[in-house]
Amino acid sequence: MSEDDKKEESTKNTNKSDKIEEILENLNSPITNKDESLKENQKKLEENSELKYNKYVKKYKSTDSRLYGIAFQNSIESNIINIAVSSLNISENNNIKILSFQQDDLEEDEEDNTETNLNTINNSENASIKLKDEVKIDFPVSSLLFSPHEINKNLLISTSDILNVYSYEKEKLKLIATCEKNNMEKRGPITSCDWSIANNAIIGSSSVDHTVSIWDLNIFKEKHTIIAHDKEVFDIALGPDEFTFITTGADGSVRLFDLRQPDSSSIFFETRDESPILRLKWNMVNPNFILTVIVDKNEIYILDIRKLGEPYAILKEHTNVVNNAIWAPKSNTNLISVSDDKTALLWDINCGSNKSVESIMKYEADNEIENVAWGEVTQNWIGIIEGNETEILRIQ
Repeated sequence: MSEDDKKEESTKNTNKSDKIEEILENLNSPITNKDESLKENQKKLEENSELKYNKYVKKYKSTDSRLYGIAFQNSIESNIINIAVSSLNISENNNIKILSFQQDDLEEDEEDNTETNLNTINNSENASIKLKDEVKIDFPVSSLLFSPHEINKNLLISTSDILNVYSYEKEKLKLIATCEKNNMEKRGPITSCDWSIANNAIIGSSSVDHTVSIWDLNIFKEKHTIIAHDKEVFDIALGPDEFTFITTGADGSVRLFDLRQPDSSSIFFETRDESPILRLKWNMVNPNFILTVIVDKNEIYILDIRKLGEPYAILKEHTNVVNNAIWAPKSNTNLISVSDDKTALLWDINCGSNKSVESIMKYEADNEIENVAWGEVTQNWIGIIEGNETEILRIQ
């Protein structure tokens, strides 16, 4: 590379860095100081040297479908937790089900039984998951998400060929709206969605037609349509304000957008071999951190938005393909990942040096784990999907 080319490349990187810093300055959420976070995590680890799954594992087995989608309702009423799950059938015969279970008060029982067994099933009545309601749909759902807001906590969105909005009240799941696309005949299937934590009416979705859409639930229509990538867009994550969001997809890049400047974006990470990125999640406790799941690989990349090009850490303990990973609801360093190796791993990215992080907890399932969910309010409970089963794990 000539000196002129090196200078030009340096200028491009500087411009990218300046753009990202400018967007970060506009984020409304405070960014947690990393040093303080490290001290807090170290203190927790000293107080409780090993996080453990509770011996309670609750299971629901579908008799008619393989499952894929899963989402916790972000509220608890009368000690009941509700979950939405969706089927993954090739035929035009799919469904969305609402499951519920009783949250147990385990303190007395735990005092009587100190043995920790990650895979022990509690067969008492309280351990059962009950089917409350279901709706029939044509196509498999790519993503399910309950509202994170108290004001519309009963709303559930699903994406497939369209974006549907449901309401779950009085143990009934009801379709209340199908959001309309602009130029629907030219649009492809929706791959994923996210709900804004800053505005209860704003939804973001990604599509195989290279676009992302920002929806307004007040009118059930698209507010913005943006060509985001040169190839399919596999995932979108909305930021801590109403304007910023990130996307990823088949071109292996992670891009940062600001709706106040919708015609431009910043590419702050690209996989070296252009491997497609399947999933990404933005940490809302510390918006500097983003996790990504690479297609057909056993690795999770942790990105620091302040540093271009290189991952903050690469998590590679899984022995088979990672299917999804999500941040803990109220943590800036904890996440959980699930894989075809039949394990769910809990991580703390501040445990160990950068680039070398080991999981701090492991759950072994009977089958490949396809998906995972962790509710904002129900943060002691993690839901996983394996085959035709939903398993709900309690951690503490």
